[in-house]
Amino acid sequence: MNRRQFSSLLLSLPVLPYAAPTAAQEKVPALGEELTPFGAVRGASRTRAIPPWKGGLTQAPDGWKPGSHLPDPYDEDGRWFSVGPADLDRYKVRLSAGLQAMLTKYPSFEIPVFPSRRSAAAPQRVYDESIENARRARLGENGLALSGARVGVPFPIPANGVQAMWNHILRWRGTSFSRTGATVLPEAGGIHTAAVYREDWQSSYAAGIDGGRPFHYRRTTVMPKAEAGTTLLLHGTLNPIQAGFAAWFRQGESGKPVRAPDFVYDTPDPASGGIRTADMLDMFSGPLDRFDFALVTRREMYVPYNTSRLNTPGLAPVDFLWLGHPNPQFLRYEMHRVWIVEARLKSGFRHALPERTYYLDEDSWQIVMADHYDAKGDLVRYAEAHGIAYPQVPVFAPALEITYDLTGDRYVVNGLDNQLAPPDFAKPLRPEDFAPDTLERKRRPW
Repeated sequence: MNRRQFSSLLLSLPVLPYAAPTAAQEKVPALGEELTPFGAVRGASRTRAIPPWKGGLTQAPDGWKPGSHLPDPYDEDGRWFSVGPADLDRYKVRLSAGLQAMLTKYPSFEIPVFPSRRSAAAPQRVYDESIENARRARLGENGLALSGARVGVPFPIPANGVQAMWNHILRWRGTSFSRTGATVLPEAGGIHTAAVYREDWQSSYAAGIDGGRPFHYRRTTVMPKAEAGTTLLLHGTLNPIQAGFAAWFRQGESGKPVRAPDFVYDTPDPASGGIRTADMLDMFSGPLDRFDFALVTRREMYVPYNTSRLNTPGLAPVDFLWLGHPNPQFLRYEMHRVWIVEARLKSGFRHALPERTYYLDEDSWQIVMADHYDAKGDLVRYAEAHGIAYPQVPVFAPALEITYDLTGDRYVVNGLDNQLAPPDFAKPLRPEDFAPDTLERKRRPW
Protein backbone atom coordinates (compact mmCIF):
# COMPACT_ATOMS: atom_id res chain seq x y z
CA MET A 1 0.00 0.00 0.00
CA ASN A 2 1.46 3.37 -1.00
CA ARG A 3 0.86 6.74 0.65
CA ARG A 4 -2.14 7.72 -1.43
CA GLN A 5 -3.92 4.39 -0.93
CA PHE A 6 -3.40 4.60 2.83
CA SER A 7 -4.65 8.20 2.96
CA SER A 8 -7.77 7.20 1.05
CA LEU A 9 -8.42 4.41 3.55
CA LEU A 10 -8.16 6.83 6.49
CA LEU A 11 -10.48 9.37 4.92
CA SER A 12 -13.09 6.72 4.09
CA LEU A 13 -13.56 5.80 7.75
CA PRO A 14 -15.85 7.56 10.24
CA VAL A 15 -14.23 10.26 12.35
CA LEU A 16 -14.19 10.01 16.15
CA PRO A 17 -15.69 12.83 18.26
CA TYR A 18 -13.66 15.98 18.94
CA ALA A 19 -11.57 15.51 15.79
CA ALA A 20 -11.10 19.13 14.74
CA PRO A 21 -13.26 21.73 16.51
CA THR A 22 -12.76 25.33 15.52
CA ALA A 23 -13.89 27.96 18.05
CA ALA A 24 -11.25 28.05 20.78
CA GLN A 25 -13.42 29.65 23.45
CA GLU A 26 -16.10 26.99 22.98
CA LYS A 27 -13.59 24.16 23.29
CA VAL A 28 -12.08 25.10 26.63
CA PRO A 29 -14.91 24.12 29.02
CA ALA A 30 -14.66 20.49 27.89
CA LEU A 31 -11.08 20.21 29.12
CA GLY A 32 -10.90 18.41 32.44
CA GLU A 33 -14.48 17.21 32.00
CA GLU A 34 -15.42 14.96 29.06
CA LEU A 35 -11.90 15.60 27.83
CA THR A 36 -8.76 15.15 29.91
CA PRO A 37 -6.56 18.22 30.52
CA PHE A 38 -4.44 17.08 27.55
CA GLY A 39 -7.51 16.96 25.30
CA ALA A 40 -7.93 13.17 25.19
CA VAL A 41 -11.37 11.61 25.30
CA ARG A 42 -11.78 10.74 28.97
CA GLY A 43 -14.39 8.05 28.48
CA ALA A 44 -14.10 4.50 27.20
CA SER A 45 -14.47 3.58 23.56
CA ARG A 46 -17.81 2.30 22.31
CA THR A 47 -16.70 -1.32 22.63
CA ARG A 48 -14.78 -0.52 25.86
CA ALA A 49 -11.63 -1.98 24.31
CA ILE A 50 -10.16 1.38 25.32
CA PRO A 51 -10.97 1.97 29.00
CA PRO A 52 -11.78 5.36 30.54
CA TRP A 53 -8.80 7.46 31.63
CA LYS A 54 -8.56 7.53 35.43
CA GLY A 55 -5.41 9.54 35.90
CA GLY A 56 -2.76 7.08 34.76
CA LEU A 57 0.05 5.62 36.87
CA THR A 58 1.17 8.07 39.55
CA GLN A 59 2.57 5.90 42.35
CA ALA A 60 5.82 3.97 42.23
CA PRO A 61 5.38 0.31 43.25
CA ASP A 62 6.11 -0.78 46.79
CA GLY A 63 9.75 -1.69 47.29
CA TRP A 64 10.99 0.22 44.26
CA LYS A 65 14.17 2.20 44.85
CA PRO A 66 15.39 5.16 42.78
CA GLY A 67 18.12 4.11 40.40
CA SER A 68 16.62 0.68 39.77
CA HIS A 69 14.48 -0.46 36.86
CA LEU A 70 10.72 -0.36 37.36
CA PRO A 71 8.89 -3.70 37.39
CA ASP A 72 6.29 -4.30 34.70
CA PRO A 73 3.02 -3.01 36.21
CA TYR A 74 1.00 -5.20 33.86
CA ASP A 75 3.03 -8.41 33.89
CA GLU A 76 -0.09 -10.44 34.72
CA ASP A 77 -1.95 -9.30 31.61
CA GLY A 78 -2.63 -12.08 29.17
CA ARG A 79 -2.36 -11.53 25.43
CA TRP A 80 -5.76 -10.95 23.88
CA PHE A 81 -4.80 -12.10 20.41
CA SER A 82 -2.13 -11.66 17.77
CA VAL A 83 -2.36 -10.14 14.31
CA GLY A 84 -0.25 -12.15 11.88
CA PRO A 85 0.33 -11.83 8.14
CA ALA A 86 -2.77 -13.91 7.41
CA ASP A 87 -4.91 -11.48 9.43
CA LEU A 88 -3.87 -8.33 7.61
CA ASP A 89 -7.09 -7.73 5.67
CA ARG A 90 -9.22 -8.27 8.77
CA TYR A 91 -7.36 -5.76 10.95
CA LYS A 92 -5.85 -3.24 8.52
CA VAL A 93 -8.27 -0.52 9.66
CA ARG A 94 -6.45 -0.61 13.03
CA LEU A 95 -2.93 -0.74 11.63
CA SER A 96 -0.50 1.94 10.50
CA ALA A 97 0.90 1.62 7.00
CA GLY A 98 4.20 0.68 8.64
CA LEU A 99 2.72 -2.24 10.56
CA GLN A 100 0.94 -3.41 7.42
CA ALA A 101 4.28 -3.34 5.60
CA MET A 102 5.97 -5.31 8.38
CA LEU A 103 3.31 -8.02 8.22
CA THR A 104 3.65 -8.19 4.45
CA LYS A 105 7.45 -8.28 4.46
CA TYR A 106 8.09 -10.72 7.32
CA PRO A 107 6.13 -13.99 7.72
CA SER A 108 7.68 -14.25 11.21
CA PHE A 109 6.33 -10.88 12.36
CA GLU A 110 3.15 -10.56 14.38
CA ILE A 111 1.44 -7.91 16.49
CA PRO A 112 0.57 -9.18 19.99
CA VAL A 113 -2.42 -7.20 21.27
CA PHE A 114 -2.87 -6.83 25.03
CA PRO A 115 -5.53 -5.13 27.20
CA SER A 116 -5.35 -1.36 26.86
CA ARG A 117 -3.94 0.44 29.89
CA ARG A 118 -4.09 4.22 29.91
CA SER A 119 -1.00 4.68 32.06
CA ALA A 120 0.05 8.14 30.85
CA ALA A 121 0.10 10.75 33.62
CA ALA A 122 1.56 14.15 34.49
CA PRO A 123 1.66 16.40 37.58
CA GLN A 124 -1.37 18.54 38.35
CA ARG A 125 0.49 21.78 37.59
CA VAL A 126 1.07 20.53 34.02
CA TYR A 127 -2.64 19.79 33.64
CA ASP A 128 -3.61 23.22 35.00
CA GLU A 129 -1.27 25.01 32.62
CA SER A 130 -2.49 22.91 29.67
CA ILE A 131 -6.06 24.03 30.29
CA GLU A 132 -4.86 27.64 30.42
CA ASN A 133 -2.84 27.14 27.24
CA ALA A 134 -6.04 26.35 25.36
CA ARG A 135 -7.02 30.00 25.92
CA ARG A 136 -3.68 31.76 25.54
CA ALA A 137 -1.39 29.83 23.14
CA ARG A 138 -1.00 31.40 19.70
CA LEU A 139 0.91 30.65 16.50
CA GLY A 140 2.56 33.33 14.43
CA GLU A 141 4.99 33.58 11.53
CA ASN A 142 2.95 31.11 9.44
CA GLY A 143 2.78 28.65 12.33
CA LEU A 144 6.53 28.61 12.92
CA ALA A 145 6.52 30.70 16.10
CA LEU A 146 4.69 29.81 19.31
CA SER A 147 3.70 32.33 21.97
CA GLY A 148 1.52 32.37 25.08
CA ALA A 149 2.08 28.74 26.05
CA ARG A 150 3.98 27.55 29.10
CA VAL A 151 4.67 24.28 30.96
CA GLY A 152 1.82 22.18 29.58
CA VAL A 153 0.53 20.98 26.21
CA PRO A 154 0.24 24.12 24.04
CA PHE A 155 -2.90 23.09 22.13
CA PRO A 156 -4.82 20.37 24.01
CA ILE A 157 -7.57 20.56 21.39
CA PRO A 158 -5.62 21.13 18.16
CA ALA A 159 -7.25 22.85 15.21
CA ASN A 160 -4.56 21.87 12.69
CA GLY A 161 -1.52 19.70 12.12
CA VAL A 162 1.04 22.33 13.12
CA GLN A 163 -0.59 22.67 16.53
CA ALA A 164 -0.54 18.90 16.97
CA MET A 165 3.17 18.76 16.11
CA TRP A 166 3.93 21.52 18.63
CA ASN A 167 2.17 19.35 21.21
CA HIS A 168 4.62 16.54 20.50
CA ILE A 169 7.65 18.81 20.54
CA LEU A 170 6.67 20.35 23.90
CA ARG A 171 4.93 17.34 25.44
CA TRP A 172 5.51 16.61 29.12
CA ARG A 173 8.75 14.62 29.59
CA GLY A 174 9.62 15.90 33.05
CA THR A 175 11.79 18.97 33.49
CA SER A 176 15.02 17.07 32.84
CA PHE A 177 16.39 13.58 32.42
CA SER A 178 19.66 11.80 31.91
CA ARG A 179 20.05 8.31 30.53
CA THR A 180 22.58 5.98 28.98
CA GLY A 181 21.47 3.67 26.19
CA ALA A 182 22.88 1.42 23.52
CA THR A 183 22.21 1.68 19.81
CA VAL A 184 21.95 -1.73 18.19
CA LEU A 185 21.82 -2.71 14.51
CA PRO A 186 20.69 -6.32 14.01
CA GLU A 187 22.14 -7.45 10.68
CA ALA A 188 22.69 -10.64 8.74
CA GLY A 189 26.13 -11.03 10.32
CA GLY A 190 24.68 -10.87 13.84
CA ILE A 191 23.77 -8.31 16.50
CA HIS A 192 25.97 -5.24 16.18
CA THR A 193 26.09 -2.73 19.04
CA ALA A 194 27.02 0.42 17.16
CA ALA A 195 27.56 2.61 20.22
CA VAL A 196 26.55 3.53 23.74
CA TYR A 197 25.37 7.09 24.25
CA ARG A 198 24.67 9.32 27.20
CA GLU A 199 21.67 11.60 26.64
CA ASP A 200 20.91 14.67 28.76
CA TRP A 201 17.78 16.75 28.26
CA GLN A 202 16.52 19.86 30.01
CA SER A 203 13.26 21.73 29.45
CA SER A 204 13.03 25.33 30.60
CA TYR A 205 9.55 25.34 29.08
CA ALA A 206 8.35 22.48 31.31
CA ALA A 207 10.03 24.06 34.34
CA GLY A 208 8.09 27.28 33.78
CA ILE A 209 11.18 29.35 32.96
CA ASP A 210 9.87 31.93 30.51
CA GLY A 211 12.09 33.32 27.77
CA GLY A 212 15.21 31.78 26.31
CA ARG A 213 15.39 28.34 24.77
CA PRO A 214 12.48 25.95 25.53
CA PHE A 215 14.69 22.85 25.72
CA HIS A 216 18.28 21.62 25.42
CA TYR A 217 19.63 18.22 24.40
CA ARG A 218 23.09 16.68 24.53
CA ARG A 219 24.14 13.28 23.19
CA THR A 220 27.63 12.07 24.10
CA THR A 221 29.33 8.91 22.88
CA VAL A 222 30.50 6.63 25.68
CA MET A 223 31.52 3.66 23.52
CA PRO A 224 33.31 2.71 21.33
CA LYS A 225 36.39 4.05 23.07
CA ALA A 226 37.79 5.56 19.88
CA GLU A 227 34.72 7.84 19.63
CA ALA A 228 34.30 8.56 23.36
CA GLY A 229 33.44 12.17 24.03
CA THR A 230 32.00 12.90 20.59
CA THR A 231 29.03 15.13 21.34
CA LEU A 232 25.94 16.51 19.63
CA LEU A 233 24.36 19.55 21.28
CA LEU A 234 20.91 20.88 20.30
CA HIS A 235 19.01 24.00 21.38
CA GLY A 236 15.29 24.17 20.63
CA THR A 237 13.34 27.30 19.79
CA LEU A 238 9.82 28.72 20.06
CA ASN A 239 10.48 31.37 17.44
CA PRO A 240 12.91 30.42 14.66
CA ILE A 241 12.67 33.92 13.22
CA GLN A 242 14.23 35.40 16.36
CA ALA A 243 16.46 32.47 17.36
CA GLY A 244 16.77 29.46 15.09
CA PHE A 245 17.06 25.81 16.02
CA ALA A 246 20.79 25.47 16.84
CA ALA A 247 23.23 22.54 16.80
CA TRP A 248 26.90 22.04 17.70
CA PHE A 249 29.20 19.06 17.25
CA ARG A 250 32.42 18.05 18.96
CA GLN A 251 34.64 15.23 17.68
CA GLY A 252 36.19 13.24 20.52
CA GLU A 253 36.73 14.39 24.09
CA SER A 254 39.22 17.11 23.24
CA GLY A 255 37.84 18.42 19.94
CA LYS A 256 36.65 21.97 19.57
CA PRO A 257 32.85 22.39 19.40
CA VAL A 258 31.72 23.80 16.05
CA ARG A 259 28.35 24.87 14.77
CA ALA A 260 26.54 22.06 12.95
CA PRO A 261 23.89 23.79 10.84
CA ASP A 262 23.65 20.71 8.63
CA PHE A 263 22.27 18.52 11.43
CA VAL A 264 18.69 19.18 10.44
CA TYR A 265 16.05 17.89 8.06
CA ASP A 266 17.27 14.86 6.05
CA THR A 267 20.90 14.78 7.17
CA PRO A 268 21.63 11.12 8.08
CA ASP A 269 21.96 10.64 11.84
CA PRO A 270 25.28 8.85 12.48
CA ALA A 271 23.84 7.37 15.69
CA SER A 272 21.47 5.22 13.63
CA GLY A 273 23.76 3.76 11.00
CA GLY A 274 22.20 6.22 8.57
CA ILE A 275 18.74 4.66 8.86
CA ARG A 276 17.29 7.75 10.52
CA THR A 277 17.52 11.36 9.43
CA ALA A 278 18.22 14.24 11.81
CA ASP A 279 14.54 15.18 12.02
CA MET A 280 13.61 11.61 12.99
CA LEU A 281 15.38 12.04 16.34
CA ASP A 282 12.74 11.74 19.08
CA MET A 283 10.33 10.56 16.32
CA PHE A 284 10.27 14.17 15.10
CA SER A 285 12.48 17.10 16.01
CA GLY A 286 13.70 20.33 14.53
CA PRO A 287 11.92 23.18 12.74
CA LEU A 288 8.48 22.83 11.18
CA ASP A 289 9.16 25.09 8.22
CA ARG A 290 9.63 22.63 5.34
CA PHE A 291 6.42 20.63 5.64
CA ASP A 292 2.71 21.26 5.48
CA PHE A 293 1.10 19.38 8.35
CA ALA A 294 -2.52 18.28 7.98
CA LEU A 295 -4.55 17.02 10.93
CA VAL A 296 -6.47 14.12 9.40
CA THR A 297 -8.47 12.57 12.21
CA ARG A 298 -8.39 10.85 15.58
CA ARG A 299 -8.65 7.07 15.33
CA GLU A 300 -8.59 3.89 17.42
CA MET A 301 -5.51 1.90 16.40
CA TYR A 302 -3.09 -0.75 17.64
CA VAL A 303 0.06 1.00 18.85
CA PRO A 304 3.14 0.07 20.88
CA TYR A 305 2.34 0.88 24.51
CA ASN A 306 3.43 -0.13 28.02
CA THR A 307 6.23 -2.18 26.49
CA SER A 308 8.09 -3.15 29.64
CA ARG A 309 8.81 -6.54 28.07
CA LEU A 310 11.33 -4.91 25.74
CA ASN A 311 12.81 -3.11 28.73
CA THR A 312 13.27 -6.21 30.91
CA PRO A 313 16.42 -5.69 33.03
CA GLY A 314 19.37 -7.91 32.17
CA LEU A 315 18.22 -8.88 28.68
CA ALA A 316 21.01 -8.80 26.11
CA PRO A 317 20.16 -7.66 22.57
CA VAL A 318 20.80 -11.17 21.25
CA ASP A 319 18.03 -12.42 23.57
CA PHE A 320 15.20 -10.61 21.80
CA LEU A 321 16.37 -8.99 18.55
CA TRP A 322 15.95 -11.09 15.42
CA LEU A 323 17.04 -10.35 11.88
CA GLY A 324 14.46 -7.98 10.42
CA HIS A 325 12.47 -7.32 13.61
CA PRO A 326 12.40 -8.05 17.36
CA ASN A 327 11.07 -11.34 18.66
CA PRO A 328 7.29 -10.69 18.85
CA GLN A 329 7.17 -12.45 22.24
CA PHE A 330 8.73 -9.29 23.71
CA LEU A 331 6.40 -6.81 21.98
CA ARG A 332 3.21 -5.32 23.36
CA TYR A 333 0.59 -3.39 21.40
CA GLU A 334 -2.67 -1.97 22.70
CA MET A 335 -5.65 -0.20 21.20
CA HIS A 336 -5.45 3.55 21.85
CA ARG A 337 -6.84 6.66 20.23
CA VAL A 338 -4.24 8.50 18.21
CA TRP A 339 -4.25 11.78 16.34
CA ILE A 340 -3.11 11.29 12.74
CA VAL A 341 -1.05 14.02 11.09
CA GLU A 342 0.08 13.86 7.48
CA ALA A 343 3.14 15.87 6.46
CA ARG A 344 3.95 16.84 2.89
CA LEU A 345 7.07 18.69 1.75
CA LYS A 346 6.41 22.28 0.69
CA SER A 347 7.05 23.35 -2.87
CA GLY A 348 10.57 24.56 -3.49
CA PHE A 349 12.23 22.42 -0.80
CA ARG A 350 13.94 19.03 -0.94
CA HIS A 351 13.96 16.13 1.49
CA ALA A 352 14.85 12.45 1.07
CA LEU A 353 11.58 11.53 2.81
CA PRO A 354 9.12 14.15 1.57
CA GLU A 355 5.91 12.58 2.87
CA ARG A 356 5.19 11.27 6.36
CA THR A 357 2.31 10.10 8.55
CA TYR A 358 2.56 10.61 12.30
CA TYR A 359 0.42 8.91 14.95
CA LEU A 360 0.25 10.86 18.23
CA ASP A 361 -1.01 9.23 21.41
CA GLU A 362 -3.96 11.29 22.67
CA ASP A 363 -3.06 10.76 26.35
CA SER A 364 0.57 11.96 26.16
CA TRP A 365 1.05 13.61 22.72
CA GLN A 366 3.98 11.28 22.16
CA ILE A 367 4.40 10.24 18.52
CA VAL A 368 4.14 6.46 18.84
CA MET A 369 4.43 5.54 15.14
CA ALA A 370 5.64 7.26 11.98
CA ASP A 371 5.52 6.25 8.31
CA HIS A 372 8.15 7.79 6.01
CA TYR A 373 7.76 7.83 2.21
CA ASP A 374 10.24 8.59 -0.57
CA ALA A 375 9.67 10.88 -3.56
CA LYS A 376 7.91 8.06 -5.44
CA GLY A 377 5.35 7.65 -2.66
CA ASP A 378 6.81 4.33 -1.51
CA LEU A 379 7.02 3.55 2.20
CA VAL A 380 10.73 3.18 2.98
CA ARG A 381 11.05 3.83 6.74
CA TYR A 382 8.80 2.95 9.66
CA ALA A 383 9.48 4.10 13.23
CA GLU A 384 7.98 3.18 16.60
CA ALA A 385 8.40 4.67 20.07
CA HIS A 386 7.95 1.97 22.70
CA GLY A 387 6.89 3.84 25.80
CA ILE A 388 6.37 3.01 29.45
CA ALA A 389 5.03 4.93 32.43
CA TYR A 390 7.48 6.29 35.00
CA PRO A 391 5.09 6.89 37.91
CA GLN A 392 7.74 8.45 40.16
CA VAL A 393 7.67 11.59 37.95
CA PRO A 394 4.95 10.88 36.67
CA VAL A 395 5.50 10.74 32.91
CA PHE A 396 4.91 8.47 29.93
CA ALA A 397 8.05 8.37 27.78
CA PRO A 398 9.83 6.13 25.25
CA ALA A 399 11.98 3.40 26.75
CA LEU A 400 13.44 2.88 23.27
CA GLU A 401 12.79 3.67 19.62
CA ILE A 402 12.91 1.27 16.67
CA THR A 403 13.32 2.43 13.08
CA TYR A 404 12.94 -0.07 10.24
CA ASP A 405 14.54 0.29 6.81
CA LEU A 406 11.84 -1.33 4.68
CA THR A 407 14.07 -1.36 1.60
CA GLY A 408 16.29 -4.00 3.20
CA ASP A 409 16.45 -6.19 6.30
CA ARG A 410 17.98 -3.51 8.51
CA TYR A 411 16.59 -1.80 11.58
CA VAL A 412 18.07 0.21 14.41
CA VAL A 413 17.11 0.20 18.08
CA ASN A 414 18.01 3.33 20.02
CA GLY A 415 18.01 3.70 23.80
CA LEU A 416 18.44 0.12 25.00
CA ASP A 417 19.23 0.24 28.72
CA ASN A 418 18.33 -3.30 29.80
CA GLN A 419 21.90 -3.87 30.97
CA LEU A 420 22.45 -0.27 32.04
CA ALA A 421 20.94 2.11 34.58
CA PRO A 422 17.39 3.38 33.94
CA PRO A 423 16.67 7.05 33.12
CA ASP A 424 17.26 9.55 35.91
CA PHE A 425 14.47 12.14 35.96
CA ALA A 426 15.74 13.74 39.18
CA LYS A 427 19.16 14.88 37.98
CA PRO A 428 19.29 18.67 38.26
CA LEU A 429 20.16 20.19 34.89
CA ARG A 430 20.15 23.89 34.02
CA PRO A 431 20.18 25.73 30.67
CA GLU A 432 23.74 26.88 31.32
CA ASP A 433 24.84 23.23 31.49
CA PHE A 434 24.17 23.08 27.74
CA ALA A 435 26.13 26.13 26.65
CA PRO A 436 28.55 25.30 23.79
CA ASP A 437 31.55 26.39 25.85
CA THR A 438 30.81 23.65 28.40
CA LEU A 439 32.10 21.20 25.79
CA GLU A 440 35.47 22.90 26.06
CA ARG A 441 35.48 23.21 29.85
CA LYS A 442 34.46 19.61 30.49
CA ARG A 443 36.65 16.98 28.95
CA ARG A 444 34.27 14.17 29.95
CA PRO A 445 30.71 15.59 30.22
CA TRP A 446 29.15 12.14 30.54
